[in-house]
Amino acid sequence: MWPDRAFDADIKILMTSPLPPDEAPELPPELLALRDSIDSIDHEILELLSRRREIVSGVAKVKRDNALKVRDRTREAAILKDRQIQCDRLGLHPGMVESLYRLLLSASRDQQAALGTEVPEDLPLRKVAVIGGNGAMGSLFAGLFRDLGHEVLIADLDTSLRPVEAARMADAVLISVPIRSTLEVIAEIGPECREDGLLFDLTSTKVDPVRAMCESSRANVIGTHPMFGPGVHTLQEQRIVLVPGRLHEGSSWDDWLRTCLTARGLSILNASAEEHDRSMSIVQVLTHFSTEVVGLAMARLGVSVEDTLQFASPVYLIELLMTARHFCQSGDLYGAIHMANPNRGEIAAALEDSLRSWRQAVDETDQESFSRLFDECSAFFGSFSERAMEQSSHLIDRLVERG
Repeated sequence: MWPDRAFDADIKILMTSPLPPDEAPELPPELLALRDSIDSIDHEILELLSRRREIVSGVAKVKRDNALKVRDRTREAAILKDRQIQCDRLGLHPGMVESLYRLLLSASRDQQAALGTEVPEDLPLRKVAVIGGNGAMGSLFAGLFRDLGHEVLIADLDTSLRPVEAARMADAVLISVPIRSTLEVIAEIGPECREDGLLFDLTSTKVDPVRAMCESSRANVIGTHPMFGPGVHTLQEQRIVLVPGRLHEGSSWDDWLRTCLTARGLSILNASAEEHDRSMSIVQVLTHFSTEVVGLAMARLGVSVEDTLQFASPVYLIELLMTARHFCQSGDLYGAIHMANPNRGEIAAALEDSLRSWRQAVDETDQESFSRLFDECSAFFGSFSERAMEQSSHLIDRLVERG
């Protein structure tokens, strides 16, 4: 099956254009003929992409037969370098062609992963119960395990199969329920999990869920946290955190889970539960707090979003898109993320203190203090700022291209 998700968003960006007005002016025949020629060339390109896809399927088979990884960074670098040379020879814009080929390479990796390139022939097939499997993340991971050949049981609020029954039947039990329900669900099904089985979760905090899984069950326990949402267009290179809970002597569950995740292209990050929750207080709580502060300030100022868009710089537009995107989602989810993190108070206090410092410098028109704060931040980010400038410039270019 061709993994169309890898193309969906970027193809929409590249191919979506404003609709023509109701009364378009009559176009000269010469222009219409040239457009017909462009359409013919584009159709040829699509035929070539289809042929390329067929060849990628052959690549996947050879890699699987020879136990090779899906991603070959040396090969990818060579492809991009060669295409840049061809751009110079043909007079094409290298940045545009690089963007196109990065999309092609991403789709190629996703196709190879979907074809099971990195799935070992001796991977033990298990019965996996997904508690909350009809939810967005639960459904995503149910599909992941199903694609690898495992039998998947779904237990949710609207299924006849109840969580306790699913836990009794399964080799591995995955908890994918709302954060506020996680500990209650773990307490309910933990005692039903097999001692030689696996109990694992997808919760965005780890200290309390991992402790609860260890205390309520005798099973092997691993905490996980996918660093992406259910709407991602590809699993390739998406990060997932693994947190050790409890592994019985001789257990192979850790290897089994890692193999399943990497076979679908996920990148694994190892962390302790405490380290994870501390990092999430920055990655999630601080980031979400700042977005929520901006959104509420705009709402209470009563500004017109449409009016500001007339004057929008690319940077403002990116910030506005991410802020509006945040509020398209669930307040219950984001509230739970804040409230479940044990470091939330410290983070909120630091954000308030930072805002107070910046406001004082501005209110007092104290340029010296403002520059001192600015230099403090600049020193903190150090050399990362150069990388940020390069990557954000790429995002800005893509946004401007879309129009």
